[in-house]
Amino acid sequence: MKNRKPAIALTALATTAVILTGCAGAGGTAPAASNSGEPTEGGELIVASLPAMIDPYVTTSRSNWMVAASVCEGLFANGANMEVHNGLAEDYTYDAETGEYLITLRDGVAIHSGGTLTSADVVASLQRYAESDAGELFGELVSEVSAVDDATVRIATVSPTGAIPALLAVPDTGAYILSAASLEAAGDAELETLDCTGPYQLDSFTVDDSAVVSRFDGYVSREEEPDGGAGAKVAHADTIRFVPLNEDNVINQLRTQQVNIAPQFVSMDQLAVYESDPALTPIVSPGSGFSLIQFNMQEGPFTDLRMRQALMNAVDPEAITLQQMGSTDYVESTSSMFPSDSVWYSEAGSEIWEARDPAQSQALLDEAGYDGTPIRLLYRPSSDNYGPLLQQQLEAAGFTVELLAVDKATFGDTRTDPGAWDIFLAGGTAYSDPLTVVFLNDSFPGWWATDAKHDLVAELTAGADFDERKPVWDELQRLIWEELPFIKLDHESRLIVTSSNVTGLEPAQGTARGFYNVSLSEQ
Repeated sequence: MKNRKPAIALTALATTAVILTGCAGAGGTAPAASNSGEPTEGGELIVASLPAMIDPYVTTSRSNWMVAASVCEGLFANGANMEVHNGLAEDYTYDAETGEYLITLRDGVAIHSGGTLTSADVVASLQRYAESDAGELFGELVSEVSAVDDATVRIATVSPTGAIPALLAVPDTGAYILSAASLEAAGDAELETLDCTGPYQLDSFTVDDSAVVSRFDGYVSREEEPDGGAGAKVAHADTIRFVPLNEDNVINQLRTQQVNIAPQFVSMDQLAVYESDPALTPIVSPGSGFSLIQFNMQEGPFTDLRMRQALMNAVDPEAITLQQMGSTDYVESTSSMFPSDSVWYSEAGSEIWEARDPAQSQALLDEAGYDGTPIRLLYRPSSDNYGPLLQQQLEAAGFTVELLAVDKATFGDTRTDPGAWDIFLAGGTAYSDPLTVVFLNDSFPGWWATDAKHDLVAELTAGADFDERKPVWDELQRLIWEELPFIKLDHESRLIVTSSNVTGLEPAQGTARGFYNVSLSEQ
């Protein structure tokens, strides 16, 4: 029996997104937020976020997909609240008995270098994606990707799974479609250009300097209402320039319009300041991320569950939230891996998290035979500045902690070495499906790979639809709290700040996003 999937949301989420307009001070009235104004055409939009690379296949770091999100598209697309819609796919069927997908492509979609999209481009892209780090799980689940004809792609799975659309939805994954010719030309080398189908085309990319994209006049848009990475896309700005984030000066750059959008890592604790500044427009997306304490389960002291439990009992998440966010106003305190407005929200295992007690830490340390050897805590002060606070909390409970403060590049290299750290601080984002949560992968640093986890992931993967898969996810979330491969802290709102002349930038969950449908007003 084949079930036809319409070109509408496949998974429904709802969240409240907030655009905040400033107050002009006593006796004054701030102008309306530019983001709600009518779009204008032309100009250069400058984004204070430059990825370290443009090849979306070679990295699992979503922040490195920022350029690809404006230039490329996938078979499926995530809405603003991470639900899954059709993208380059016009329609598809799924046979739950054989696990076979037949995907019909949209007709007449233009490629930047010339010609139109065919199944050959999709096959070449998905084959490369399946062999990459970013597409590891997709590669494990799929036995063959092939062309039926120029407009139809067949995906055969190793065993039936209803998860393929979510695993190919962008920007929650890196499953972008590029031309077969460009992939063949690149061979095994990292991609240095992106020959795609999106509303912008890549003009240049220079590491640590800039990436520039310009309007693609041949772009063929979907016709639905814009919704995050889904629906209609319009290239209002002539060009978009991505430049490195200057964390110390970005707000002043926004005020003077040297840059127009700061999409990442703007501190929520200064929200009131941004609200009161008529030169700025702060945009809050609730439930868009969380902080994470990751254990090394391959070697070292935290291979012992009692040590992990001792640390969990010592953590004070509210104090961490206050340091990170400045208040608890934009925080949801929950044990769920997904926010409360997600269909994947679960309270399974909540009793473990809610029963934590600092007084239990020392007893667990004694039981584990902890001898005071320093725990190596790896973190990036630029993005996870609560490292010293966590050190204080752990040392108060009986741990000895050595802080390893490093920059972003060193952090990425160090965490792949199991002999170099014991815990590290990271962050999660919003996800469309449990299988797109990267730190659940066996190969993610931390290396959680127990039999119980494997059994549940296999069952979650095999589920034909949400109703079959959700009870399994509840069990898997309970297992997370029982085995403690990591500690997920509070769900946090994420903040984007723009200059006041930016219009059309809507709140969206997730880390990567495109900057189509965004324009610059005249001021």
